[in-house]
Amino acid sequence: MKPEKKLLRYVKYFDERKLFKKLKRISGMVSINLLYYILVLFYLTSDSSIPIKIRIIFIAALGYLILPTDLVSDFIPGLGFTDDIAFITYAISSATNYITPEIQDKALNKLSNIVGPEGIEKVNFKKFFNSH
Repeated sequence: MKPEKKLLRYVKYFDERKLFKKLKRISGMVSINLLYYILVLFYLTSDSSIPIKIRIIFIAALGYLILPTDLVSDFIPGLGFTDDIAFITYAISSATNYITPEIQDKALNKLSNIVGPEGIEKVNFKKFFNSH
């Protein structure tokens, strides 16, 4: 099976409402950077200037995050989010050329709504992004 077809099976799980519900639920369990990267991917999914093949990677990564039963259960302490993190990291590495300051600002504003303004001070922008 081609990698693109494997990704497509996760696209159907993407749902904006479920994504934000999941982000609120996991906000105390995962790093602030991971939450930020997820939000960056979310805002990139609607950018029509990005090729659809690339946006499908973003949507599939978010769909996989939402997936109720994934490779490693999210409730296993220390391991639960490793598969999700791997997929999000792969998607973010595919996104670096498309991330604009506007996308970063949207992600930061939404992150502030989820974790509070003091939480966004902990975001490490240099990890994947050169600007901001």
